Amino acid sequence: VSLISVKCSKCKANLMGRGGLSVEIPCQRTGEAKMSWYEVILSSEQLSEGISEKIQSDFEALFVKAGTVPEMALFCDTFPVPQFSMYFSPVAGQYASDLISIYSGDTCEKPHASEATLLVGDKNSAWDLLE
Repeated sequence: VSLISVKCSKCKANLMGRGGLSVEIPCQRTGEAKMSWYEVILSSEQLSEGISEKIQSDFEALFVKAGTVPEMALFCDTFPVPQFSMYFSPVAGQYASDLISIYSGDTCEKPHASEATLLVGDKNSAWDLLE
């Protein structure tokens, strides 16, 4: 069973797998690629249990193990009301797919830089991911 599915970024054709996380590859016709951001939404109960700190710690270990890849970053909401979201960059999704799956993460839109806080990532390049 594959946890990751691979889809064409243009026509969305499923090229491999049927997992909960998807990775899009360049369309054979246009060559354009769009990789997905991922979001894990935590309840107030999960926050009080320290789940956000656990996710951050686990992600940091993956970040170091991956060699501090510049495009790999974890952000969170600056203003966590009414919910608290943690955002994984597209490249982070490749390295942290198990972590995202454990907490029922799903694809999402890229967060706005003005509403995000960098938790883990290269401080010199992570913000460029939000442009």
